[in-house]
Amino acid sequence: MFTLDDKTKSVIKTAFVYLIITLFCAVIGAVYEKFSHEVYSYYMIYAFVIPLTLGAIPLFALGLFGKKTPCRFSLNAWNSGVAALTVGSIFKGALDIYGTTNKLLIVYPIVAGILLLAGIIAFFTGKGKSSE
Repeated sequence: MFTLDDKTKSVIKTAFVYLIITLFCAVIGAVYEKFSHEVYSYYMIYAFVIPLTLGAIPLFALGLFGKKTPCRFSLNAWNSGVAALTVGSIFKGALDIYGTTNKLLIVYPIVAGILLLAGIIAFFTGKGKSSE
């Protein structure tokens, strides 16, 4: 019989939340593009890919096949990094559609990279539970 501990169930539940966020981003992109007077931005159209590839897929894989679950700090840092990338992509897409730019957009990938790296480091060095 295949049973999951509470921490693994929490990781899988977070992966399902990422699927909902992915759907939400896809809907926002579609609606925004519909009313953008045929001005398109790949940052807006493909913003849903970020929570899908950095959130849902890795967390499902970790929850179902991983021997170690992430500690709370690791998961929080990773989630914050994914959120920064997603919001930055949507914001960049909105600015592209509007026809302007902002030099502060560079902050999103830098902060996201730092948070994602912190999440990875905490996962491998932190107090993640081993389910052996």
